[in-house]
Amino acid sequence: MRALAVSILLASSLASADTKKPIVGFEVHGHSKLRPSTLAYLAHVREGDLVGSDDLAALQVALISSELFESATVSLVDAPGGYVVSATLDDKLSWIIGPTLYVLPSNRAVGVGFAENDFDGRDQKLLLYGQLGTKTSIFFGTFLDPSFHGTKWQYRADVYLERRQVDEYINVSRTVTEIGRTTEETFLDAGFLVGYTWRWYLVTDARLRGAYVFFHDSLDPRTNTTVPKPQQDGWDTTMQLRVTFDPRVHNFGVTTGPYAQLLVEPSVPGLDTYHYVNSMLRAYYSWEFFHEHELELRGFGLLGYHLPVHEDNALGGGGDLRGYALDQFRGDFNLIARAEYSVPLFRWWKLKFRGLGFYDTGYATYLFPRSDRNYLPGQLDSHWFRNDVGLGLRAYVKAVVLPLLGVDVGYGIEGRGYEVYFELGLTDF
Repeated sequence: MRALAVSILLASSLASADTKKPIVGFEVHGHSKLRPSTLAYLAHVREGDLVGSDDLAALQVALISSELFESATVSLVDAPGGYVVSATLDDKLSWIIGPTLYVLPSNRAVGVGFAENDFDGRDQKLLLYGQLGTKTSIFFGTFLDPSFHGTKWQYRADVYLERRQVDEYINVSRTVTEIGRTTEETFLDAGFLVGYTWRWYLVTDARLRGAYVFFHDSLDPRTNTTVPKPQQDGWDTTMQLRVTFDPRVHNFGVTTGPYAQLLVEPSVPGLDTYHYVNSMLRAYYSWEFFHEHELELRGFGLLGYHLPVHEDNALGGGGDLRGYALDQFRGDFNLIARAEYSVPLFRWWKLKFRGLGFYDTGYATYLFPRSDRNYLPGQLDSHWFRNDVGLGLRAYVKAVVLPLLGVDVGYGIEGRGYEVYFELGLTDF
């Protein structure tokens, strides 16, 4: 009988220890500038939520997944009315400033960038970047507040200035391609976004952006003669509407979970020269195997109506077909799929290296050509289906939020040729 009483008391004590109580506050300790209010946002909880000891692991995973901390330990402290969520954090270096070097199939570029991923301890993002390249030169600046004054509202302001050489290819056969026209394009853009976080993994936003675009120096590089430019100059003003579903977990170069995003971008009547609509649906899923092995599958679908040349849904480059030149296959309708498997290789100093193998496939064609656009001969009759395979390398610094080195070598199966993509600094293939 006495043993039974002891068992009952012990069970009662354990149940009490695991009893969920409401959150009544947050506190931050350790080498961190994070604000307590931001801790709630990053841990995906807020005051009044019921938590217990069995929730600690999920809270810690959420904090590490923000990629702001080298380590995170969470405990629950008894307080009048419930628990205080107490986190001991060791910040990564949230800011970085440094040079960049890009050696891409159609562009060689150097630049300098500044990135701050936890401005004022509020998880606010600031990025300033300038680049000079053989074909593409840009300046980009943006500021994002993902939780305005601790609410579910977010905003972003950005400016994007670009001057690039637009190459339009004549794909004579699977293995023979040539550039039929090169045009200098200047794109001056600014935008403002407002979004709402329904759940920590579900966000909708709208971005109004306006740009002025002009084209000049159109040449046929085969004869070095002047040719008509592909599109008239004008204002490109659109409203971008997005829904993003992203419950993924990130841990030092390894990602697990699903991701999906729908984007619809119509031009704004009365403020736009080109009168078009573009749209995109993309979905990813990532799995972790054998401790830090990752398999990621990606799918994209892009559909545009009456797209101007600077908005073509083109294939070729680090974002889709890595075995072909940038924007080699143009169209307004694209289908893209990618499979990528990455593995840990070794650690050296503060760097962590990962190797990867990939397969990319894509299809591009025109469904809705514009009446005011000057297409190359045969361009509207193209239906391109291309594939590539390749290997890559990534380098991560645990104390820095962003990967700092990326190298991919892709072999175009139909084109029977190699392309190399090298990025040093502010890397995100």
